Amino acid sequence: MKKIVRRTRGFEKAFLKLDKKIQEKFIQKLKIFLEDDNNKILKNHRLKGDRKNEFSFSITGDFRAIYKKENKNQIFTFINIGKHNQVY
Repeated sequence: MKKIVRRTRGFEKAFLKLDKKIQEKFIQKLKIFLEDDNNKILKNHRLKGDRKNEFSFSITGDFRAIYKKENKNQIFTFINIGKHNQVY
């Protein structure tokens, strides 16, 4: 079954503010994510507390992409992207 990627307006705004190199790095990591969302290079993990229904993966040492899973893990909605201290 094919994975579907969606992006919120907030994600899009945050993405467009990023440096081009970070945008390109996200696209590279997204390709890896779509092939295998459990690939260790992503450091993919579930968030805690009030955000327990959200997940995060690493783009670079400090940049993260935040997303939610839907429809038996076939729809991934990206809700935020940015530096660790901005998205948490």
